[in-house]
Amino acid sequence: MTPTLATFLAIHVLSGVIGIGMHNVVLMHLVKKTPNYVFVSRLAWWAVVMFFLSWKSAAYYYVTYYGTAVKPRILAGATPIAHTFFMETKEHVFLLLPFMAISIALSATYLKTNPDDELRKRTAFLTFIAFIIGVFVAASGIFISGS
Repeated sequence: MTPTLATFLAIHVLSGVIGIGMHNVVLMHLVKKTPNYVFVSRLAWWAVVMFFLSWKSAAYYYVTYYGTAVKPRILAGATPIAHTFFMETKEHVFLLLPFMAISIALSATYLKTNPDDELRKRTAFLTFIAFIIGVFVAASGIFISGS
């Protein structure tokens, strides 16, 4: 693996984990009765940036290296399910995260000027779902890397 590919892989992992962590903080603030919507909105938009950065760096790594060098080794190894199920699922489920993150950020931005308890609860629920998906994607990545 070249230093460039290693850098893209590190950016993918770190920005994804940071985005997941940011959603956790957003969720913790949204479950408060009176959250600081300015803080929540800013953090939610940064999570969007992190997810798109993770998405972009993963695409480069996958197209230039994973498909030709890593995937055949995993499929030939002791746990081919790491690719056939977890990687395939991860690839498709992750497509939802940036768009869910945009929805969360838009809702949080709206809540800054229009506090609405029902929208706050629904945004918290969407953030919880995005967080769970993020944890699944990260755990899948760990499993795939170990294969």
